[in-house]
Amino acid sequence: MNIEKAIIFIRNNGNEVEHARLNYILANERPSEEVTADLFANQRSDGGWPPFWANDYSSLDATCFRLAQAEQLGITEAETAVNRAVKFLIKRQSPDGSWEEDEKDADSAPPWAKPGELAAKLYLTANCGLWLALFGNPDTRVLKAADYLQTHLDQNGHLPSFLHAHWLAGGLWYKLNWQASTQIFDYLSMRIGDLSTSNLSWLITTMCAAGVPASHQLVDNAARLLEQSQNADGYWESEDGSNQNVHATLEALRALRLCRRWSLS
Repeated sequence: MNIEKAIIFIRNNGNEVEHARLNYILANERPSEEVTADLFANQRSDGGWPPFWANDYSSLDATCFRLAQAEQLGITEAETAVNRAVKFLIKRQSPDGSWEEDEKDADSAPPWAKPGELAAKLYLTANCGLWLALFGNPDTRVLKAADYLQTHLDQNGHLPSFLHAHWLAGGLWYKLNWQASTQIFDYLSMRIGDLSTSNLSWLITTMCAAGVPASHQLVDNAARLLEQSQNADGYWESEDGSNQNVHATLEALRALRLCRRWSLS
């Protein structure tokens, strides 16, 4: 693994927000007001953000993505935009503790956000529930989300959803100190070889944010695979296209830093 090459790649190819993300990884340097404003641009009046698939709609998935980016820059719930986003998630939660995108935009929604599909509902519930737990307190809303997810967990630690729903749900359960996290982490350990570079990073950052130690076997195995996938030119390749390689490289650097695979000399 060549950290210096990765840093040079980001500095040569990244935008202002991505440079700020790198500075936070390297030196815990908080972003400028301009970068923060850029990160939170296009926030809608209800506190959510529009997704790429619907310009005039506030998406749960898109809002969780912005919260994830805020967390990676050290921005907390004290920031007005983050506080508004958390309130948006709270308002959109269903009485049974789950989350689902609005049916009126079902035709344009991608599979992971498709209303009426259990797999999408479980993924969004895990994602929204985890961010409420990380940016707020594990109150009744978070507990209801965790309980809803647990009702769909089978004896093998499997949810009828996408793989990323598993580590998001596992992170939520671990944060709450629920035994279900052990079951789902065991299941993920059997599936880790199926994960792309970006998903390895996502799994690691989710688990570390939830408080899972770097020494945990699943985190350690994911980090080992992530180290091995670095390109010879220093970057990590995104499965979403070369225009996302800077993002993928930032995610990998942060994930490997969180699990103590590298440090500044």
